[in-house]
Amino acid sequence: MSKNYKVLEVSSLVFKVLSWASLAIGIVAGIVIFVGGGTPEAPRATGFVGILLGVVYFYMFLVAAEVIALLLEIRSKVEKGA
Repeated sequence: MSKNYKVLEVSSLVFKVLSWASLAIGIVAGIVIFVGGGTPEAPRATGFVGILLGVVYFYMFLVAAEVIALLLEIRSKVEKGA
């Protein structure tokens, strides 16, 4: 792999870490709200929102990481073929 694309390689790794972190934080936040019983400002249904957002952010960050990895792979095959 060319050294010109080190930032993209690191970015892919960062997005993968962010995806798993957002999933874990969303699930933990949802569980904390469920166990805490909720308050009038944040009812228990907010726990579902926390879990849902954790899953959505997980998916978005993971897709971004995979797209970057795909682009890097395409670039490396173009460099080998040319």
